[in-house]
Amino acid sequence: MADRSDNRGFVGRTDELAEFARAVASAGDGAPVLLLVTGEAGIGKTTFVKEAARRSLAPLFVGRCVQMGGEVIPLAPLADLLRQIHRATPGVLNERPGMAPLARWMAAELEDHAGADAASTSLFAAVLDLISHLADDGALAVGFEDLHWADAVTWDLFEYLARNLVDERVVLVGTYRTNEVGTAAQRRRIAGLPRLPLVRRIQLDGFGRDHVDECVAGLLGTSAPSHLVDQILARGQGNPFFTEELVSAHVAGESIPVVLSDLISADVVALDERTRQVLGAVATVGRETSHDLLSRIAGLDDLSVEAAVRCGVDAQLLVVDRETDAYRFRHALIGEVVYADLLPPQRTRLHRRVADALSEQGADLLSRPDRAGELAFHLDRAGDRDAAFHALLSAADAAEVVAPAAALAHLERAFEIWDDAVNVPPHERRSYRMWQAAELAAGAVGNARAVELARAALALGPPPEGESRGHERFARYLWGVGQLEESRVEFETAVSLISTDAHLDAAPVFAGLGQGDLMSGNYELAEQWCLKAVEAVGSPSADLASWVMARRVQGVVRSCLGDTDGGVELCREAWRSAPTALGRALATLYLCVALLDAGRNDEVVKVALDAVAEARLAGLDASYGGYSDALAAEGLTRLGRWSEAAALLVRHATDDTLPVGVVRVAGAGAMLAARRGDTDDAHRLLAVATAQPVDGWHRTTLDMTIADVHLVLGEWAAASAAAEQGWAEVPVNVVLWSARFAMASVEAEVEQALDALAAQRPLASDEVADRLRRRIGSVVSAVAARPDGQTCLDTAAHLAQARASLTRLGPPNPDAWAEAVRRWNDLGNEWWVAVATYHEADAAAATGAVDRAASLLRDAYGRGSRLGAAPLLAKIDALSRRTRLSIDAPTRVLLDDASIDLLGLTTREGEVLGLVAAGRTNRQIGTELFISEKTASVHVSNILRKLGVTSRVDAAAVAQRLGIA
Repeated sequence: MADRSDNRGFVGRTDELAEFARAVASAGDGAPVLLLVTGEAGIGKTTFVKEAARRSLAPLFVGRCVQMGGEVIPLAPLADLLRQIHRATPGVLNERPGMAPLARWMAAELEDHAGADAASTSLFAAVLDLISHLADDGALAVGFEDLHWADAVTWDLFEYLARNLVDERVVLVGTYRTNEVGTAAQRRRIAGLPRLPLVRRIQLDGFGRDHVDECVAGLLGTSAPSHLVDQILARGQGNPFFTEELVSAHVAGESIPVVLSDLISADVVALDERTRQVLGAVATVGRETSHDLLSRIAGLDDLSVEAAVRCGVDAQLLVVDRETDAYRFRHALIGEVVYADLLPPQRTRLHRRVADALSEQGADLLSRPDRAGELAFHLDRAGDRDAAFHALLSAADAAEVVAPAAALAHLERAFEIWDDAVNVPPHERRSYRMWQAAELAAGAVGNARAVELARAALALGPPPEGESRGHERFARYLWGVGQLEESRVEFETAVSLISTDAHLDAAPVFAGLGQGDLMSGNYELAEQWCLKAVEAVGSPSADLASWVMARRVQGVVRSCLGDTDGGVELCREAWRSAPTALGRALATLYLCVALLDAGRNDEVVKVALDAVAEARLAGLDASYGGYSDALAAEGLTRLGRWSEAAALLVRHATDDTLPVGVVRVAGAGAMLAARRGDTDDAHRLLAVATAQPVDGWHRTTLDMTIADVHLVLGEWAAASAAAEQGWAEVPVNVVLWSARFAMASVEAEVEQALDALAAQRPLASDEVADRLRRRIGSVVSAVAARPDGQTCLDTAAHLAQARASLTRLGPPNPDAWAEAVRRWNDLGNEWWVAVATYHEADAAAATGAVDRAASLLRDAYGRGSRLGAAPLLAKIDALSRRTRLSIDAPTRVLLDDASIDLLGLTTREGEVLGLVAAGRTNRQIGTELFISEKTASVHVSNILRKLGVTSRVDAAAVAQRLGIA
């Protein structure tokens, strides 16, 4: 197979690369290695060996075994190797007498290469001499590729080298396809190699999803939509060559790659008719197949099926699952090609046989979503439209709860053949089914299709729950595509119809209106609708879907009003109770938002990533995958795991999800880019986010994101404008958001004021401070007015940061910043801990607390370095230069026993003094010595008294003068 590695970036294989590197290191130390690299066709053995040698800085010479017309070319790898070596080092074959046989062989002086037994020994010895000579300057890699095609003499040469390498600095590499080692002699040779002490193995398997994603993105030159990655993974099963061909076919608009189709078709045509008949049956079933089912579908007796399956296995087309004894194609693509080559009558006949076999399996089995959908598919392909129609509707109902995407596909097909069906039951109304499809489409393929279906359904009639419910649902779908004004009108229509709708089932309407008002930013009204919904439901079991919607909306409202713990519990209750995959996906998003508000960052990462996996299985990834990954990325960003956050965000193009999902993905990316110092990327992603149509609630999150990004980038005016807009739109009693915007306003305006003072521009700084202080006070009052009067961790942290920032317009106050550090630590936000620690160091230095400032500055620098926060590190470096405080941590000093006795200290006090001299704070001393901060403070006070000094700096100086190492 041609090496196409230059067409794409190398992906994955971290462990395998490390194993190759260890082999090269071993060879470099004079311990040669025989490395066997195995894997199926197209798995990337050639690419791997090249890349591994390149990364290991080992020169590589590779000889390929060649098969032409079913025959192998004797000693083809040796000729290949010698040509490469001659091009790299001309004349090397003439440098040493022992290489003369090679020179003659290359000059074609041996007329019969394959049968030159008399010359083999001298020829092989010359090859060993040659590679040993080439390895004089360092480890060398010599490869024999495709040993499954090797002739007997090539095997003799490979084994000779393997058995005679002693201390040569050589990695001898042999690659082969495990499943294509055909002859008994070859199998015996390969089986004997592992007995050699220098042998190591590397098995290359198909890529997992993340690496397929990376590979597809590299081939496309941009991030790949999740559904495309999933499709390519399912069809190519992680095989790099298949993946590349599938991407090329996708770009060209082809279903099956031409190259693969030709290769597979050629293999199939070479088989006998009976085997092709069995392959066609397996392809028609479309999944792994039991022997009994295959015999019935193929129309052959057991012995004939056995013989045909054996031929298919020998031809590397079929495999037998050792756990289930079922038959399946080695690759899904083989089945696609075989099916495409069937004649139309063959397909119809085979589908009919599969449908008949499934129908006989009983009602219980057919109630399973997969089997119900399978029966509908085969009836449809068999041309039985009437039976297929009824089966499609049954399959949709069976799949609705667990597989919304599959259920939608069944309904869409049913709509296409509705008019061809006879005996449609009276209870089956097309409008009801279209409403069902619209709800499924909202999660499975997006709200655009949901809008189309709902609009058509409205023209036919309302859903079973009544006309008000129809307009409420239509409003939600319109909201999902960003048609906000049309959505508002539909919501108002739904409200106006509540009192006159005789068929109204009130609970789902109330719950839907609650969600609509939350998204509009009408928090109190949203909660009122939710309470009405819960009251209308009565018992949750009466209408679990409506109850779950109301509780999750109520949870986020509660969180925004300052009760973040209560909000989490309400959302968790809804999440646990969600009766369908679609309902659980939505409930998960709400739970993750509440968890972020409560500062439970580890939990939000776990829940959101699990949700992504569940959404992918249910076919909901296109709608909710991006939003879930963005929430997980926000949690990872707060935890300081920025590289992981970036890896999640890059999985989503900023146009492959619903608008609010784009806002969340782009917003999280902009925040991360800004904190890393990538100004251009931050601005680009902000532009993407702000271009989306958003509702009131997401407008609030976007305004905060804009303010945050501009603050990090030092763009004070833009940050202030975004903070002011958010402050103006959010009621002050929505304390979670009002505290956030108050902090952003203070931060931005204080920076602007300091710039004005530095430039000696006129500024009434007292008036600015008073106005900002009143803003903080209004939030504090709103918190106090809450029924419980409690301040959640998020609000406490933002208020502490705002108060500390305000002190920058007056006397420096490091203690205010220490309070902010403590609050951010409680919330688990590494970025803001680092920022507040930097400001505490600045304030401490300004008050003359040099030791405190130095310790804090080093702490902030360590945090910023771990995060990779370039803008913050620049500020820390500037402060270090300005105050002449080093950011390098001093070495911990140790007092000997004589010095401790001389100073009149205890052993523990000697340990504490050593840490004081190293610039540690009381808190850090306590942590290092496993004592409380209060106990550390007592020890420091005793030390100062015994040494007769008044400051920690003087105590440290005493320690240094004693010659402490």
